[in-house]
This record gives sequence, structure tokens and C-alpha cells, in this order.
Amino acid sequence: MLKELYEEVQGIVYKCRNEYHLHLWELSDWDQEGMLCLHELISGEEGRVEDIPRLRKYFKTKFRNRILDHIRKQESQKRRYGQVYRLRCLPGEMSLQEKCK
Repeated sequence: MLKELYEEVQGIVYKCRNEYHLHLWELSDWDQEGMLCLHELISGEEGRVEDIPRLRKYFKTKFRNRILDHIRKQESQKRRYGQVYRLRCLPGEMSLQEKCK
């Protein structure tokens, strides 16, 4: 049942894949995240399964928000790495940001 429903919303997953970039994510990662999102969505309310157009709308919103959360998390990790690098510079050394200026 989940697989059949996923085929209904798979286009949304592939469109998001073309719009957003997540570092080290492959097609199977996108499919897995889409299936997890769909499972959470249909587990919350049984009535959504019968109304496919409504399910697509809910899925599109929930999936995009989920992807944006992953992007925010990646960007946060990048900033954290930059801060650690600046802290580890020896006195008198230039930080990475200063070198790029």
C-alpha cells in the first residue's frame, strides 16, 4: 500500500531533488526520505489515504519543509566547522575567512 501511494507523490520528490541540493544524497536517499515522510503523513490521519489530491498537497508541503530542515542542518554544520577552524588557528595565523578576502 505504501509503495502504491508513494508512486502518486514520487514526482514531487524528484522535483525537489532538482530544486535543492543536499550534500552526499543519492536518488535512493531521496526516495527513502520521501517514503518516511509519506508514512508519517498517512499514519497521522487515515482519511488522507482516500483523498489523493489532498494527500499530494499535504505531502508536498511536508516534504519540502523536511528538505529545507535538512539544508538548514547542513548549513549549520558548515558554520560550526568554520568556527572550529578559526579557533584552532595558531596565534598570528590568518583564519580561512581572512585568507579568502
